[in-house]
Amino acid sequence: MDATDPAASAASAAAAALASAPARARTRTGTRTRRRRPGGGRPLLTAACGLALAGWMLAGSLPSPGDTAGAGHAHGEPPPVAGGRVVQVDDTTDDDDTIGSLAARETCANGTDPAAYSWSPSRDGGEAVRRITERGRLIVGVDQNSYLWGYRAPDDPQTVIGFDIDLARAVAADLLGDPGRVTLRPIPTDQRIPLLENREVDMVIRSMSITCDRWEAVAFSAPYFDTGQQLLAPRWSGITGFDSSLAGMRVCSGDDTTARVLLEREPHGAELVTAGGHLDCLVRIQLGEADALMTDGALAAAHAAQDPTMRLIGEPIKEESYGIAMNLDDQDLVRRVNAILEDYRSGGDGSAWQLAYRTWLADWFPPDISPEPAAPRYRD
Repeated sequence: MDATDPAASAASAAAAALASAPARARTRTGTRTRRRRPGGGRPLLTAACGLALAGWMLAGSLPSPGDTAGAGHAHGEPPPVAGGRVVQVDDTTDDDDTIGSLAARETCANGTDPAAYSWSPSRDGGEAVRRITERGRLIVGVDQNSYLWGYRAPDDPQTVIGFDIDLARAVAADLLGDPGRVTLRPIPTDQRIPLLENREVDMVIRSMSITCDRWEAVAFSAPYFDTGQQLLAPRWSGITGFDSSLAGMRVCSGDDTTARVLLEREPHGAELVTAGGHLDCLVRIQLGEADALMTDGALAAAHAAQDPTMRLIGEPIKEESYGIAMNLDDQDLVRRVNAILEDYRSGGDGSAWQLAYRTWLADWFPPDISPEPAAPRYRD
């Protein structure tokens, strides 16, 4: 179990509110018993605790019992070029409200798909892997506010659970022989890259999309989940898609997100509202301060599961993939993580990836939403 850092005590009221939400144990034929989840239909509870949780994201680490390991390391400037800049595509809006190339997967200036730019798997050692093994702990930046992906357990607010958390533990088990030898550090969206650059975390597993711009600052593993940008709005909303129905609407996105980039390029007459993260956007909708939010479809589906008054709007707007982010200098660690992901995906329906998917996501996703692991793609 992960012990909460004392700095998080300021959010204890929010934790208590979350813990008091009804939970239910669910089973699925042929799978193990589901972990307890907060019950649906609690939009006001989400709004009440969401604003407090926004401050909680800065609380620091969630060390396992007895953890005293530090995270600071010296670090130089990253190499200047990795994935190249984003190719500027034609973002002209036609009268028929089509979004054109925005719906396609991103292509970098060097002609590559950013999700296919990682290094091939290898279990050979190197400086980054040695640094982690000598420390005896893996330090992972995670989310604590993304339902189903990385969030506080309702019956034990000191523990973070979810699809991304299972993956973090699998990486720790492979690197250190014990899934418990991981420090889960909750981090805000806009600190993912700075914390990697400063070596305050070894990696970030936080539903982070692989993009060309981000490849200039950090390195990514091969993709572990395919998704796309999507709109989420109340069920009674008149918004019908990424089109003229957005005119005059307030659409929220998190800071430093691909959703924000898309909305700035093609707002369709909407007013852009920014917030610290996608959960903050959901709270803004519940408080009447926004009319819709845009985020990754995988996260949007989790919000719809958390708040049944919300619904996904239209089709995914842009194809993206989640990857594990690491320091740009840590090529040996990237290769090792890709080897771990190969094992994590292997085994068909009995794979660790499929087990995590059935545990956390299968009940809330239609069968055509990434029912299989993302296909690995490498530069070499």
